[in-house]
Amino acid sequence: MKLSDYFNSLFSRKPDTFSLVLSGGGARGAIHLGVLQALDENDIKIEAVSGTSIGAVVGSLYCAGVKPNEIKDIMKSSRFAGVFQLSLNKGLLKMTKLKKALAEFIPVNEFKSLQIPFYCCVSNIDSGTYKIISSGDLSKAVLASASIPIIFAPVEINNNHYVDGGLFNNLPVDPFIGKKNILGVHVNNQKFTGANNMRSVAERVFSLISKQSVDKNRKHCKFFIEPLLEKNYNVLDFGSTQELFDIGYREGISFVKQLK
Repeated sequence: MKLSDYFNSLFSRKPDTFSLVLSGGGARGAIHLGVLQALDENDIKIEAVSGTSIGAVVGSLYCAGVKPNEIKDIMKSSRFAGVFQLSLNKGLLKMTKLKKALAEFIPVNEFKSLQIPFYCCVSNIDSGTYKIISSGDLSKAVLASASIPIIFAPVEINNNHYVDGGLFNNLPVDPFIGKKNILGVHVNNQKFTGANNMRSVAERVFSLISKQSVDKNRKHCKFFIEPLLEKNYNVLDFGSTQELFDIGYREGISFVKQLK
């Protein structure tokens, strides 16, 4: 082989592994699954995952060895939607069913039981800061990370109260800063329909607040996937799981082609 050919092949070689960062976004997290499916099909290896909110749910299951297509089927089922129709506690929903669902697929409730290292971002509403959890009680951390403010009750961990990690950090790249091949996936880039109802406006406000952390942290990602969603998918629109999965899959395939 000529020396020039060697260097060309060296610099054109696709990265061996990636550190993956998954944003929050409720039902739009199905986009994460489509991206993961495309990566798996093309033998793109993930060495670690950091996630917040639905990104934490998807990330924990994926790191436990559950395949993207299988997680998609879980998300499409009425059983998964039922996770978000839970018992009232002082006016807020409590995610007892999500805890049971996680236990079914991750029987050993510890971070160290996972096949791939996983980092879970949660927001501390006592101190007004976020925290990255990577050890101890896995389901409690994931439940806290997925507890959308105003809808779900905070989760208490060591006498502190935690909610959706996306509140203060919707792209938790922190564990990977300094690493070479960081891939961020953000699923909230959608047009606002301007619907004049409380849920739509509240979701839009939350999205705008969390966008600040995304804009700040994406500069640490060498690669970034952020599809523009032409229609509005609300945070609990699990009926659109397949459609969102397909969007993510197309984005993932496009990303793989760029690497090659």
